[in-house]
Amino acid sequence: MWSKQNQRINATGAVRYALAACLALVLLSVPTLTGAAKGNRWKGLVRNVACVKGPDVLLGEIADPVDDVARHQWPTLSSIKLWKASDRIGHVVTVPRNKLAKVLRYYMGDVADNLALPSQLTVQTGGRVIDEAELKSRIVAFLTPRAKDLGGDVKFKTLQMPHYIFFPNDYDKLVISMNDDIEPGRNEIVLSGMTPDGRVVSRRSAVVFADVWKAVPVASRPMNRMERVTREKISFRRMNMAYNRDVWDGKGGPWRMARTLGRNQVFTMSHLEPVPLVERGEMVNLVFNGHQIRLSVKAEAMGEAGVGQQVEVRNTLSNKIILGTVVDGETVVVR
Repeated sequence: MWSKQNQRINATGAVRYALAACLALVLLSVPTLTGAAKGNRWKGLVRNVACVKGPDVLLGEIADPVDDVARHQWPTLSSIKLWKASDRIGHVVTVPRNKLAKVLRYYMGDVADNLALPSQLTVQTGGRVIDEAELKSRIVAFLTPRAKDLGGDVKFKTLQMPHYIFFPNDYDKLVISMNDDIEPGRNEIVLSGMTPDGRVVSRRSAVVFADVWKAVPVASRPMNRMERVTREKISFRRMNMAYNRDVWDGKGGPWRMARTLGRNQVFTMSHLEPVPLVERGEMVNLVFNGHQIRLSVKAEAMGEAGVGQQVEVRNTLSNKIILGTVVDGETVVVR
């Protein structure tokens, strides 16, 4: 009886020893945080996208310090080892926020709560990445000097662009280009990943909207068809050219109205037409060039015409209607 009891005691002790050994093994397998990493006052921000070198993902590869405390402790915090990185160069993994929170808590414990998390983290092994903030900055830097020819105040709005661009190698670079000149409104940008020898490894696109505010001519009073456009009939109003594409820039002419326009309405090119050199009702010099004689009389234009065009005129002396060719704004020649 005594022997059986000893056997039960020994068996119980063995079980306890085995459980203790397993627990110790588990505890040893969980990374321990020392020094600054144990503090709970620092704040960090996990990026949306990141590239890691491996073999382990380091906290400094996927997160950045937010406050002064974190920045002071970052040399230690950034070296915290997390999960194993993929051994496939260029391999991309996306981790949703809820799973990311569990993984960080497993490797960092309660201090993982010091990290603000994105909706998801996308990680590539090797290479490099340009995130959305840098991409926007690079696009604006590309467009700004090209927008000087537009005049006025220019502001860019992004309608469509990648959230990030991964490159397979550290030495790959981003090349931004456009197929057309920049203009008010919608513009398409080409984003190319390129190797140093000019080989394109990726190509994406972005759509940027350019608001261009400038002063444009408007009618200072109602304008009728055929009425000449003169300085006193024009005033200016500031407007966004992105939504007014056919606006007259105030240059060229002389112009007259091709159709009516209300007060304070914008002059567009469809409202204007060039003033012909000879207009109906104008007095011109009617010149007859013969072999040995040249005659000139006053005549009334019966129609309109430009240089080189023909127009009927009425000889004021004989009242005859004659067809002649316009030479300039005051002369019609009959040969």
